[in-house]
Amino acid sequence: MGVYVLLSIKRGERAAKTSALVNSGYEADEPELHIPLALAKKLSFSLEALKGERYRVVGADTMAYVLGQVEVKLLLEDRETPWLTARAVSVPGEHEVLISDALAEALGIEIVAPRSGFWRLSGDPTLRRSAPPEYWPD
Repeated sequence: MGVYVLLSIKRGERAAKTSALVNSGYEADEPELHIPLALAKKLSFSLEALKGERYRVVGADTMAYVLGQVEVKLLLEDRETPWLTARAVSVPGEHEVLISDALAEALGIEIVAPRSGFWRLSGDPTLRRSAPPEYWPD
């Protein structure tokens, strides 16, 4: 199943609520969020003349479009969390929002049972269940 968390993502006046896969194998030097192109459009990113970067994924290279910056926060029933800045990228053909290892750490997400979908916040003993996956097809 994986661990999915609910996020609010905003860019300027535009915002979206969605689930995101916490992907510890998505290694980044800074907090980074993969946003599918359909969600990037909803957040009013201009998709013309995007700059691409080469990414290494599971033994192969792919090209990711650099979208810009977004603000991200966890949506939890029992507490308010702060907004964090993340670098937004998009890989064509990927339809899930993906949280990098650096962003997961910045958000305080600790994966407890990845297959069962349990996680917690750093320093909090409360086990939390994954949100349902959400897909953003083009």
